[in-house]
Amino acid sequence: MVNQTNARLEAASTPAELFAAIEPKRAMVITAHPDDCEFMCGGTVAVLTAAGWTVDIMVVTSGNKGTKDPTVTSQQLAGEREEEQREAARILGANEPIYLGFHDGGVLDNDELRELIVYQMRKRRPELVITWDGFRPGFNHRDHRNVGRSTYDGIFPAADDHLYHPEHKDEGLEPHRPLALLLGGQANTGDPDFYVDIEPVLRKKVRAILAHTSQMRGRTEADTLKQWREAADRSKTERPELPVYREAYKRVLFRR
Repeated sequence: MVNQTNARLEAASTPAELFAAIEPKRAMVITAHPDDCEFMCGGTVAVLTAAGWTVDIMVVTSGNKGTKDPTVTSQQLAGEREEEQREAARILGANEPIYLGFHDGGVLDNDELRELIVYQMRKRRPELVITWDGFRPGFNHRDHRNVGRSTYDGIFPAADDHLYHPEHKDEGLEPHRPLALLLGGQANTGDPDFYVDIEPVLRKKVRAILAHTSQMRGRTEADTLKQWREAADRSKTERPELPVYREAYKRVLFRR
C-alpha cells in the first residue's frame, strides 16, 4: 500500500492528481504572520476544503509590528490581527487557527521553533504541508525565510524520528512524516513547478484577504478583483499554458 501511494504521488502531474493521491485528506499551512496564508495559498486552502479536506493554519508570529498607525500599540495590534486571522480561516473553511505568539520580525530558524512545529506535526498529522519557500532567491521577509526553513527541517528528519523530542511520547504523540510539501511565495521569484488553478474560488480568496482589515484598509472586493483581472490579462500573454488565476509552488514529496 505504501509503495502504491508513493507511485501515485510521483506519477501525479496535476494538482488534482496529487490531491487525489493523498490520504487521509489533512493539510496544514504554516506561516509567519496573520494574512500570509490568504495571500500565499488562500485559494489552495479553499480548493482543498471544498473537496472535503481538513485544513489547519498555524501562524508563528502575532503580526504585532505590521502597521503604520502611530496610535496603535503592539498588544492591540496582536489582538486585532488574531481576530482577523480567525475570520479569514472561517471564510476559507479551515479550522480555528493555531497561534505560536512569536514577535513579528523576531523569528529565528532554531530548535525552539522546530520543536513547536514538530509537536504540531505529530499532533495534527497532516499529509500535505504548505509553507514559505525559505530557500528561494530574491527579496523576502526574514520571518518568511526562517519559518520556511524550520518547517522543512521539522518535517524531515525531526518529526519522523522518535529520538527528536522524545518527550512528545508522554502525550501519546508518535512520529509522523507528511506525504507532500508545497513551498509557496513563488509569484515573482523562485522556480515554481506546481500551479493550483484558483479561479473557481477567487472571490473567496479575496474575501479572506480583505478580512485582514488592519492591513487592507480602504480596499474593496471590487477594487481587488479589478486589479487581479488586469494582471491576469497580462499573464495570459506571458504564460498562456498556465491557469490564469493561480498559486505557484515548488513541490516536494517525502517517500515512506
